[in-house]
Amino acid sequence: MTLGWVNYLSMVVGALAVISSAIITIIVLKRNPKEKLNWLFSTSFFFIAVAYFFLPIGAFVFNEENPDPMVFLTKIYAFSLFLGVVFLALSSLAFNYGIQFIVRWPIITIAVSALGIVGGFLFGLTGSDDPWYSIRQAPTGGADTQTSTFFTILFYPICLMIVITTVVFFIRAFKQTENKTTRKSLKYFIWGLCTHISSLIPNILSNVLADHWENAQILNGLEFVMVAIGLSLMLAGFLVGPTTEKVEVAEETFQVPVA
Repeated sequence: MTLGWVNYLSMVVGALAVISSAIITIIVLKRNPKEKLNWLFSTSFFFIAVAYFFLPIGAFVFNEENPDPMVFLTKIYAFSLFLGVVFLALSSLAFNYGIQFIVRWPIITIAVSALGIVGGFLFGLTGSDDPWYSIRQAPTGGADTQTSTFFTILFYPICLMIVITTVVFFIRAFKQTENKTTRKSLKYFIWGLCTHISSLIPNILSNVLADHWENAQILNGLEFVMVAIGLSLMLAGFLVGPTTEKVEVAEETFQVPVA
């Protein structure tokens, strides 16, 4: 087994991410377990926790003679993280317009289509000897993976559209909220979310430069550090303190999902 420092870093960050996401999930549900929006919001962090649980396992089950288990677990990580992002985007919309807004067929259709496209290509493209693959073992060897140019061009624009939607609507909620505690909580959360999302940049660059720069793993290390910082800030937002103030938006009054 060939493990690099990035693999051990992924284990540390993975553990921190699972713990942070689990705590956020528990806090949200504990504050108001009857609120549907809270369940939607906590579901996103549940899938994020699942993703970072599988991330380091892939590296530690690596076998040079059969890298398929590592690749498969990496795909589970990617799809679970994408699920978390989709549910977080739905939460941002529901935060602004209420839970009834996101159960409309156009919103459901877009969400299901995005999951179907990404999931289909992620698990359907398995050939590693041609350009039509999603994720495979890195040609440099060891417990590292890379994505194809085709999958990168497909996957990241979809992620980008979803995360932009998420950030925009959480910022909108921040501007609409007058409660000081909620604003402080959202401020930490948004900064953490932006930091976490920014980790996509070194992730993309590491895949693009993998064949041209032997130290491209440094970018993966930067990615994991940004993930750890982002989730820590998001968790800090939930530890600021509970609030029970209502937020009025677009002639609708609904409960703050962390209340």
